[in-house]
Amino acid sequence: MHTQSVNVRKFKCIHGKINSNSEDGLYVSCPEEGLELVMAGDGGKLICGTELSKANYLNFEIECLEEPSLVFQIDLYKEHSKEYDMRIVFSILPHTKVTVPISMQLLDSQILFPPRTSGRLKMKIDGKPLLPEDIFQVKLTTAPCHKEQHIVIHKCYLSDSMPECNLENKPLMDEMGQWVPKQWDKKVKDKAQCNKLLKKLLSEAEDFDYSYQNTEWDKYGGWKEKNMTKTGWFHTEYDEKQKRWWLVDPEGNAFFSIGIDCVNPGSEANVKVMQNFCKWVPDSDGKYEASIYSRGSEKNAAMINYGIVNLIDAFGSDNWWDCWAKILKMYLYKWHVNTIGNWSSLDFAMKAKMPYVLPLDAYSKNSFPDTEVKIFRDFPDVYSEEYVKSAELFADALKGIKDDSYLIGYFMRNEPNWGFVYNLNIAEEMIASPIRSASREVFIKEMENKYRNINVFNDNWRVKLNSFEDLYKPIRYACQLSEEAKNDLISFSRKMITRYVEIPAKACKKVDPNHLNLGMRYAYITDPVMLSGYENFDVFSINCYKTSPIKDISEVTNTLKMPVMIGEFHFGSLDKGLTATGIKGVINQKERGIAYRYYMEQGIKSPYFLGAHYFMLNDQSCIGRFDGENYQIGFLDICMQEYSEMTEIISECNKGIYKVCKGSKGIFDQPPKEIPAVFC
Repeated sequence: MHTQSVNVRKFKCIHGKINSNSEDGLYVSCPEEGLELVMAGDGGKLICGTELSKANYLNFEIECLEEPSLVFQIDLYKEHSKEYDMRIVFSILPHTKVTVPISMQLLDSQILFPPRTSGRLKMKIDGKPLLPEDIFQVKLTTAPCHKEQHIVIHKCYLSDSMPECNLENKPLMDEMGQWVPKQWDKKVKDKAQCNKLLKKLLSEAEDFDYSYQNTEWDKYGGWKEKNMTKTGWFHTEYDEKQKRWWLVDPEGNAFFSIGIDCVNPGSEANVKVMQNFCKWVPDSDGKYEASIYSRGSEKNAAMINYGIVNLIDAFGSDNWWDCWAKILKMYLYKWHVNTIGNWSSLDFAMKAKMPYVLPLDAYSKNSFPDTEVKIFRDFPDVYSEEYVKSAELFADALKGIKDDSYLIGYFMRNEPNWGFVYNLNIAEEMIASPIRSASREVFIKEMENKYRNINVFNDNWRVKLNSFEDLYKPIRYACQLSEEAKNDLISFSRKMITRYVEIPAKACKKVDPNHLNLGMRYAYITDPVMLSGYENFDVFSINCYKTSPIKDISEVTNTLKMPVMIGEFHFGSLDKGLTATGIKGVINQKERGIAYRYYMEQGIKSPYFLGAHYFMLNDQSCIGRFDGENYQIGFLDICMQEYSEMTEIISECNKGIYKVCKGSKGIFDQPPKEIPAVFC
């Protein structure tokens, strides 16, 4: 491997403090508002332009000296840019020294979440494609934190191949899956105590009356006081008297969806890239076989679910699942949860006889409709016949569940990767690529039909093409050419996104006309064009990680005037268990409960709000799940103990939710006490 060292001593500190500049590296204090280092040198371009274009990897050897997890941001700027043009975000665990390689191929922005490397947690790519030679400045920054953090930048270097990412042997996760360095109340001391706790929970579950304490609720969790149209299926209905949209359950009662995502036993840990940090790893066969599997983008990685390991130790390899299901069903009724959310055990949903939603892209063997040729990231060639056929196969998955009255509806997919880029124009990315596609052929034909003559096209687009055939050649930043070019590309982007939605939606309704199409669960609406095709949904869904969802709901409904469901939200803390809060952070477990109540009841201010599903049931692994998320966001810890300071508040909120909808109970207006979120 050929390497070129970058002198970290020449880094210029804009925000923060360099405490020591030695042969061992740069010892830096990161202020609460975040560190800002310019990788400076000759003209402020120490590793930019031609230097970066010659390398295949930019590598950092970084050490995080204390909790919590540290979130780094590599900000890349073109000349004259005031804001970064691309940001590469990644995080590492506290008390670890890690080599983080960054492939220059990531600059094409085709991959949103790169695969994990040893020791690193999650990585995310923000921004549009960027050429290495266009990079004028590189900054190393950290995300804001509630406290000053201390790090060491040991090395920075360029290389022609990926370096080895060796880790020291350091037991940071114990045999139960708990974080070793931190102490907190209710931390389980050993396996014997864990077994005792789980058996006690099972005893409670076996004596539990599986019903809602609130007698106003029917068996689905619907509101018996408000009778609407009975169809035998979940559907939406507008209440003219109250001027409000509702879900209606199969018994004809108004239904507000109170859900939890990922209702599964435990959470997986990506042991392959973190094995040196594990105190104990179970054998791949024998009694722990059910706890070991592969998933997500890390198909070859060993995922070990220590939550399942704990259940097997307590109840045996033959009985653990049934015992888990009894305990979990008790919890859901105690918390007044009436919806089993996305990515949950379908076996559990069927056994529990509770309303549920389905992630059709995960449930279908064919996933969301795809094509071999991609337009940008995971956006398919929507004008190809391949996309139509793929949509039909996708919809076939509904045949097995189309008669289940407990199914509320299905999400066609979750957070498309192409939808994470702000001001993205799909058609602009299409013609910036050299790849031929059916969609490009349709676009070129449209331009030919509109302008008739290439000279007229050239005048409007301010280009010099010899023929319309030249539109098969890459044109970068086409929206900047002229206003007419921008308008043409926006118009075609709308058509592409409409087809992206319409083709699979119609295929699904053909197979299953009775269940609700709940939409795409967009991460956020980065551009109004993303709303295209909405008329094919029964419900518009978004994931909304905010203190209150009301603004995001209103931004959708002001345009669409249709009901909205929130597929994901959460609040985490650092007072117990893990070292990252997730996307929204608060000071402790009690504030997590307050944050939940504030979120749900503020959402009710919108007459379009049908409910929200909390992400997720369990804490994630302290050493990171398949993609590296390690958030303290669960209702339950790895040993199935509930965070009672949180869940007691949530249970009371859920129990009274219909009174808030009715207006007989006031909306909770106390915002939670927040801290800067620790997440990537």
